[in-house]
Formats: sequence, C-alpha cells, structure tokens
Amino acid sequence: MADQQVPSAHPEAAHPEAARSEAARPGTVPAEAAHPTTAHRTTTVENGRFTAAHCTCGWRGPARRARSKARTDATEHEASP
Repeated sequence: MADQQVPSAHPEAAHPEAARSEAARPGTVPAEAAHPTTAHRTTTVENGRFTAAHCTCGWRGPARRARSKARTDATEHEASP
C-alpha cells in the first residue's frame, strides 16, 4: 500500500502549470499591481486665477488663489500614506 499514490486535495497542484505563480496565470492581477507602493507624484496646475495640486494617484486638491497654499496641499498629500 505504501507505493500507491493518494490523490491530492488540490487537483490543480498535479498540473504542470500549477507551479506558475498566481501573477503569471492569465486573467489574474498581481498583488503589486493592484496596490502599487510607489510614491505620490504631485504637480500644480494653474487655471486662470486659481492653482490646484494634482497627483498621479488621482487625488486633486482644492483650487487656491495662492500658489504657495496649493504647493502646501501637494506636500501634505505626498506625506500621507
């Protein structure tokens, strides 16, 4: 009886492609792509008399008349997690 194979509880583990990681499987998104750990990149954008901070993550600060306040908004956003 010792030389009989017991069926695996995970049948996909016996498949040769099962050794590939989840990230390599078609149709799956790697965890790194779903939650990027890159730093925020902010810029200020002027529109008429107003300036607003924008970030690559999609965040946009309020329109400010003072450029310095928009830059402060951007700096505070970059510091936040």
